[in-house]
Amino acid sequence: MATIHGQAGENAFRKGLTKQQDVLAALVLFGFLASLVLGALWGLSFSKHWQLQWLSFAGILLVGGSFFVLRKKIDRNLEDRLRAARAWRRGAQGERVIADVLESELPDEFHVFNDVRLPGRTANIDHLVVGPSGVFVLNTKNSRGIVGWNEDAKTLHWNGAPVKWDWVPSIQNAAIDVEKKLYTLLNRNVSVRPVLVFPLAKVLPKIDVSTPVDLQQDDYLIDHRLKYIGKREPLPEKEVLEIVNALIALFHI
Repeated sequence: MATIHGQAGENAFRKGLTKQQDVLAALVLFGFLASLVLGALWGLSFSKHWQLQWLSFAGILLVGGSFFVLRKKIDRNLEDRLRAARAWRRGAQGERVIADVLESELPDEFHVFNDVRLPGRTANIDHLVVGPSGVFVLNTKNSRGIVGWNEDAKTLHWNGAPVKWDWVPSIQNAAIDVEKKLYTLLNRNVSVRPVLVFPLAKVLPKIDVSTPVDLQQDDYLIDHRLKYIGKREPLPEKEVLEIVNALIALFHI
C-alpha cells in the first residue's frame, strides 16, 4: 500500500461548496432587494398625494418589467453557477476515486501526494506520484465520453471534437513546474511525466507515436503506467526518498 500525503478532492469540494453558496447568496440578496423596493413602492400607493400614488404604480410596473426583461439573463447566470458547482463536486468525487485506487493498488515503495499546490501556481495538482518508476503528475477528469489523440498526436479529442478546455497545457505546465522546483531543491534534473486520468470515460488506444500527455483509464493506470518501468533503470530507494522529502518540504506537509 502506498504512503499517502494529503486528502484528495479537498480543493475541488471547497470550490463546489463556494459556488453553491454564491447561488444561495445571490437568491437571498435578490429576494431581499426586490422585497424592499416593492414594499416601499406599495407603501407609497397608500399615500394621500396622488403624485406619490402614481409614482408607486409606475415604480411597480418598472420593477416588474425589468424583472421580466432580465429574467432569462438572471436564470442563465444562476444556472451557470449551479453547473460550475456540480462540475467541481464531480471533480472532487473523481479525485477521491483515483486516490483510493492509488493508495490500495500501488506497492509500499510508492508515495502519493493528493491535492497539492506548488508555490506560485493558482491551480492545484490532483495527485503527484513518486516511486521506483519515476515521478508523475496526475489530473483527474471525471466526465463521461470518449477521449483520444488525433492521428498526428497533437490534438486531444473529446467525443469526436477537439477539446476546448486547457487540459493538456495545464498538466504539461504543472509537470514542468514540478521539475523546476525539484531541480532547485535537489540541484539535479528529475523527469516528471504528466498523465490525464479518466475514471468514467473511454480512452481510445494510444497511437504508435509520441504524445505530449499520457491518457489512462483507472483500470489501466497502475500496471500500464505508474508501475511500468520498461527498459529504464528504476529509481533507487535513496533517490525516491530524496524526492519525497523535497516535496514534503515544498508543500509544508
